[in-house]
Amino acid sequence: MSRILIAVLLLPLCGVINADEIEMPPMHHLVEVKPSDQVSIPDEFKLDEKGQINCKTCHGLKDIEKTALEKVDRQADNFFNGGPYPRLIDFCHRCHDKKTYARPNIHQLLDKKGKHDKKACEYCHLEAPDPEKRADQQTIKLRLPVGILCYGCHLRTPHLNALNHQMKPDETMVKQIKNSEEALAVILPLDKEGRITCVTCHAPHQAGLIDKAQPAGKQVEDAALKKGVSYQPHPWSTVFAEDKKDRLKELAEVSGRPFSLAYQRIKTEVLLRLSAKDGALCLACHTFKD
Repeated sequence: MSRILIAVLLLPLCGVINADEIEMPPMHHLVEVKPSDQVSIPDEFKLDEKGQINCKTCHGLKDIEKTALEKVDRQADNFFNGGPYPRLIDFCHRCHDKKTYARPNIHQLLDKKGKHDKKACEYCHLEAPDPEKRADQQTIKLRLPVGILCYGCHLRTPHLNALNHQMKPDETMVKQIKNSEEALAVILPLDKEGRITCVTCHAPHQAGLIDKAQPAGKQVEDAALKKGVSYQPHPWSTVFAEDKKDRLKELAEVSGRPFSLAYQRIKTEVLLRLSAKDGALCLACHTFKD
């Protein structure tokens, strides 16, 4: 089963009235096919008389195959058999092995022996650079512009204030960034248009791939890459929640679903050029008055 199928699984739709009258939605799971030996179909997921996947294999709504697409109740508990599911991917894993289709961590660039895994580099690079040689944006060959590349896996707003940072800094801040790079022996690269982007703050390469004596190799490493960032509760959370209460209530009324936020303090960091926990990363670009 290909990775393309996994993408198809993430946004399944249904409601085909007649195969001759309406085209299946583009992100629909394949139907009228026999499951491969690589998937395990639960007993309650019924195949048709030919042993093939059809609408009723995945969906529990009555006569879904005869219902117009726009009238299908996708919020119903039995829209997916065995539902409701906390996440759509949980439904996919009823048949598909979770480990087999787990998303690889493309930042994991060293193999088990600590050697450079060139194949992993080619997720982002057209050609794997030599980590022992210094490179810059003019010499490395990326599959997409650096300001867009990260969005292939990550949200445009993966954390609070992320969107606010994706802008071109003024002359004062540019000078502050250059001074910080020189003083701290680190790189804080902007994109080709001079805008702040993900890699300005985040190091995309696993620690140790690039020599730590090089500015591109310097980064925070107080947690294993597989573990990632971790947080710990903080007393300020009560104040934080009260401040956001009215806005979250309004958002819940508009969206029809509840939201909650809690303030937590960073405990461990990874893939950051400088520490955010002690404020060093912020101070590399910003100057705060006492």
